[in-house]
Amino acid sequence: MNHRPGVTVPVTGIYWCTVCKLPEKFTAGQEFPECRNMCGRGLWELVEEGPKP
Repeated sequence: MNHRPGVTVPVTGIYWCTVCKLPEKFTAGQEFPECRNMCGRGLWELVEEGPKP
């Protein structure tokens, strides 16, 4: 599942931009930002789920 910038991160883990594949770690509850590479059309895709609390 892909997530748009501005929505809440559902699961802590490593996500990457669907355009440039830039990996980024996000924590559940924070908001997805725009890609730092300024792709403009990239979505965030979970590639590695973080440890369960």
